[in-house]
Parts: sequence; structure tokens; C-alpha cells
Amino acid sequence: MDRQQNPPDLAPDLRRGLAHHAAGRLLMAAQSYQHAYRQDPASAESLLLLGIVARQSGQTEAAIRLTTLAAERRPERVRFRLQVALAYLAAGDKETARVWCQNALRLDPADNAAWCCLGDIEAACGHDDKARAAWEAAIACGSSSARAEVALGNLLCRQQKFEQALAMFLRAIRKAPENVTARFWLAAVLVALGRRAQARSAYQQVLRLRPAFPQALLNLGNLYYDEARYDAAARCYRRALALRPGYSKAWCNLGNALQMLGRLRQAVLCYQRVLGLDPCTVAAHHNMGNALAGMRKFHQAEHFFRKALELDSSRAEHHSSLGNALFALDRCQEAVACYNRALEIRPDYAAAHTNLANALMKLGSTTNMIRHYEHALTLDPNSAGGHYNLALAYLRVGRYREGWREHEWRWDFRELGLKRRPFTQPQWSGEPLCGRTILLHAEQGLGDTLQFLRFVPLVAERGGRVVLEVQPRLARLLQNTPGAVAVLARGEALPEFACHCPLMSLPLAFATTLETIPSSSPCLRADAAEVEAASRRRPGEGLRVGIAWAGNPHHKNDQHRSIPLTQLLPLAGLPGISWFSLQLGPAVAQMRPLARQFPLVDACSASRDFAETAALVATLDLVITVDTSIAHLAGVMGLPVWVILPHLADWRWMDSRTDSPWYPTARLFRQKIAGEWAAPVAHIREQLRSRPANPSWVPLRSTDLQDLCAV
Repeated sequence: MDRQQNPPDLAPDLRRGLAHHAAGRLLMAAQSYQHAYRQDPASAESLLLLGIVARQSGQTEAAIRLTTLAAERRPERVRFRLQVALAYLAAGDKETARVWCQNALRLDPADNAAWCCLGDIEAACGHDDKARAAWEAAIACGSSSARAEVALGNLLCRQQKFEQALAMFLRAIRKAPENVTARFWLAAVLVALGRRAQARSAYQQVLRLRPAFPQALLNLGNLYYDEARYDAAARCYRRALALRPGYSKAWCNLGNALQMLGRLRQAVLCYQRVLGLDPCTVAAHHNMGNALAGMRKFHQAEHFFRKALELDSSRAEHHSSLGNALFALDRCQEAVACYNRALEIRPDYAAAHTNLANALMKLGSTTNMIRHYEHALTLDPNSAGGHYNLALAYLRVGRYREGWREHEWRWDFRELGLKRRPFTQPQWSGEPLCGRTILLHAEQGLGDTLQFLRFVPLVAERGGRVVLEVQPRLARLLQNTPGAVAVLARGEALPEFACHCPLMSLPLAFATTLETIPSSSPCLRADAAEVEAASRRRPGEGLRVGIAWAGNPHHKNDQHRSIPLTQLLPLAGLPGISWFSLQLGPAVAQMRPLARQFPLVDACSASRDFAETAALVATLDLVITVDTSIAHLAGVMGLPVWVILPHLADWRWMDSRTDSPWYPTARLFRQKIAGEWAAPVAHIREQLRSRPANPSWVPLRSTDLQDLCAV
């Protein structure tokens, strides 16, 4: 309530009313004031207090009537006239409010509250200079109240004079150390000045003085959010909502924090709560779209992005986000239009340039793709996502020196979810090792580990004692990796080492170009005894062909790279072929309903690890697979492998090529049209049918097994 100087002899009902009023219980305060008025109808004080409650409750006509009646009974009292002025100001009648305030000042030209009130009126009229003069006059009155300093500080903030505002808030706090409002605005101006640690401390001090302060909790949560401390931010937002359940902004920000924590379903519930409170909240529609996109519900995401655009089409972010949903739905031309519209609105929008480059890559416009990636980084040089996307673009077109350098940004690209290992030892950058021990460690998928194994012997040649740490499923298979003195499964105790290097950083350390990719054929051999056992366990007549049609269903690109087994049925009727399934994971279940049409031997679904898988693969004449770890396994074993690729394949397969610089025994069969698998499958079928007369066909015969599997 308004600060007042009340006489010490107030009636008990008025005292009770003031206590309720101070606690924010306006209805109970009004009841006490009404009772006091009935006890003493001549009381101007009860009328005035009822008028204040009416104003604070939004009942402006009643506020004007009650405060005017009170002022008529006490025309000599300055604060009575000020309450009339405030009632008119609340009703939007600024001219009448000014008249009442000036009348109060004629009664007492040194009244601090009257000058503060005049400042508020002038500020409401947009007269900043007059408002400032009024608040400075209030300060000159020498009152112990800090209200004028706080008001003047807020004006200076609006004028972006943050240093002056800071000085004013500090002055207010020196006057009134317990003034929560002054401390709240001090924290806000510290945020504006970029002094975030001090701002955080200031908000914490505010909350020590007033724990039930939802807006302070919201702002503190925002600071934690900006520092990527999403758990702490979520706690603040939840505390704010416990105090104010209908706090729409807190619900929205809680959704944002939960989204950053990966709790997308909970985030969606928060945005639904916001839209239940106000269906026109633009941010909630936009952020709901982002959460649904994260859940891969792109059609629903499109709906919410379009709703955000209906409400506000001036925001470049809304156009770009809609473009992202359309891109994920393979509607690339529509996505390009969205990104171009975003850039018309905001030409310096770095993320839109990156997103446009992604779409152009999918459409095959390589030159424009790289140009937009590079331009995005001139606008936002510290964008980890921009650097990472540029790295993949360079690698895709064979600009490896630039690509490996940019690829180091992968650790900072949040969407990849990678975490640097907390080693105190330095990362190796290619210098002579002179007998020192170096730890090489896997970082991403099984296929990545297999692909970059070829660098291990080169590290040993630089004088390193190589300790290789890999995923547990690969550990037994890789025990005899050339160049490694020890191979450990991730999670095992590490020995002492002088330096380390992630496997996918080794190409940078060796300045690898397209022409200097180390040979991989064959750098991995299965155990001969296990190969012999696998051959006896899985016999087959004619050409022995292994097949894998699906990758990890959790991979973000799996919907594009994996094939339903039904799409491969054209291969099933070819004569002289024994088919062996190399499939792992949930896609194995696709075999059962097609057992009669496609008689596949389930050769790998029960494998303990990749050593067993490799032993079976070594018995085959050919492997046909989508882009999974099986492709890399066959490639590093030097076996013929045909890789079926989507229209936009992973960077390592480059663009348009039918061969691979990484795997000499690989042939690539690509989609001609995105999402259309019939053409590459038909090409494979024709190659299998014509194999006896096809000079490019180099089958691996069982007589080669002993040499291939020698350790």
C-alpha cells in the first residue's frame, strides 16, 4: 500500500485494516475500513483508506469519489489531495491529477511525496524532463524516503543512462537499506550493464529481504538461464509459480529451462499452461514449436510456428523456425523461402544464414551453401553450431584442411551433446612424442571409432606409446589394433599418460587432406578361430551376402538413412545367394513377417559384441548395408561393401561419388530423389544379377579367409 504517516490514535478497526492492507489482503482491509466508517461516519481517514483500496483494486470511479470526499473533509491535509491525484492518474485523467497534485504543493512546497507524485504524473504524460525536475525537487527536500531516487533511476534506465541510474539506486539504498524496490532495480540495472555476477547477488539480497517476490525470482532464474544453469533457473521459476500460479511469463520461462534440460514433454505442458492463461502469447506458440520439433513432431511444430507468425509476422525468428520444421519434413523449397523472408527482415541474422545453408546443401547448391555458412560466421564468429556446420560443408566437398580445423568446434555445439574429457593433460596436436604415452579415446559412434582407427599406427610412428580407449562393444575386437600397446574399454581404469587426443581430432593433428587419407585396407582382422566357428555355425550355398537395413533409431538422421526391409524385397528372389542378416536392434523384428518372402538368416542379433559380428562378416563375400557401423566394419576389414545412401548422405561419403576415399572396397548406391529407395535398390539388384560378367565385381571367396583373418 502507499506509505502514509498515520496518527498514533487510530481506531482499532483502522489498525486492523492497515495490517491486512500491508499484507496485501485488500478485501479484508476494505471490510475493516468499512466497519470503521460505520462506527464513525465523520472519519475522513476511513474514507481515504477505502479510496486507496478501490484504486489498488482497479475500481477507479469509486477511488475518485471516496478520496475526493475525504479531501473535502480534510482540505488542509496534503496527502489527502495526493490520493485524489493518484486516483485520477489511475483513471487516466492526467490533467486533473496534475491539478490536485499542484494544489497539494501549494499547501506545502517542500512535501517530498507531492513532488514524487508530480514526477509520476509528468512521466505518465511522457514529459521526461519535467518528471526528472520533479523527482530532483523531491530529493532536494531531504526526505529519508528513497522513492524519488528509485523513480529517477527508472527514468534514467529508460533513457539507457545505466551508469547514472546505478548511482541513483545506490543512493536510494544508502538512504533506506531495507528498501526492496531500490535493490530490485539495482539488480536490473546491473544486468543491463553486463555485471551479471553482481546482479545475481543483488537479486539474492532482494529475496532475503522479501522471499515472496515472484518477479525477483523470475529475474534471478533468467540470470541462471543465461549462464546455462538450467536446473537453478527452473527452481527459481517454480518458486515464483508457487507464489503466483497464474504467472504466465514464469510458466513460459520454466518451459524454456526444461526444454534446455531435455525434458521436452514437461516443457510442452508448461507452454500449454501459458496458452491456457493467454492464447495469444506469441512466445509460447514459438517455444512450443521448438519443443515439438525436438520431439520430432514436425507437423505439430509447423502448426505452432504458423500460429506464432499469425500473431506476429515481424519476427525473423518465427520465419526461421518454421523453415526448420519444413526442412525436417523434406519441404526444402518452402524452407528456403522462410529463411529468405527471415533474412529480409533481419539481414544480420546469423542462424538464418546457417539454416539457409543447410537447406541449400540438401538441394545440392554447394557454392551458395558454403557462402552462407561463411557469412553466418562473419556475423557471429563464436557460433559453435555455425563452425560445426561449416566443418561438415568443407568435409563434404573435400576441403579437409579447413574442415578438420572447424570440426574442433563440435565440443561446444550443444545440439551434439558431446562433453570434453576432463583431462589435465594437453591434447596432442601432432608433435613428436619421443616415447611418451598418449591416450587415444573414442568419442562418438561405433562407426566413427572404426573409421578413424587407421590413424593409430601413425601416432605410434611419431614415437608414442598408444593406449586406445574404445566403446565396450568394440574392445575385444580391437585388442590387436596395430600401433596400440593397450586397448581398454571405456570405464576401465586408465594408466598414466602424458597427452591425449580424441580419435576424430587425429586428422587435424596429421593435417590430413583428401589425398593423404591413411589406407584402411585391411587394418582390422577377426579372430581366425571365431571366423571358422561362425562359418560352421552359419553355412550357406552360393554367394554369401550380409545385409543391414537400419541404424540406431535414436540417431537424429535415422529416418533418412534407414530403409524398411520391405523396400529390399526386390533382392530376395535372386538365385544363387544366401542372405545373412547383420541387423541389430529393433529393426530385427521386421524379419519375422517377411520370412517367406525374404529368407534371411539372423546372424548377428544375439552377438555379444562386435568381435562376434566381425567373425561372421569375415565369412561373407559381400556386405550390403545402409550407413551404419556395419559399413565401417566391413570397410576396415577390407571386405566388399555396398553402402545404400540417402540423397543427402553423411559428410564422410561426400557428394555424388560412387566410391569412397576412406574405404577402397566400398561402392556407394545413392538415392536419386530424396526418400525414394527404389532406384538404388534396383541398381543393386541389377549388379547382383550381372555379377558373373561384370568387371567391377570383385567377389571375396572363402579361400581368402585364412589370409584375411590372420592375426
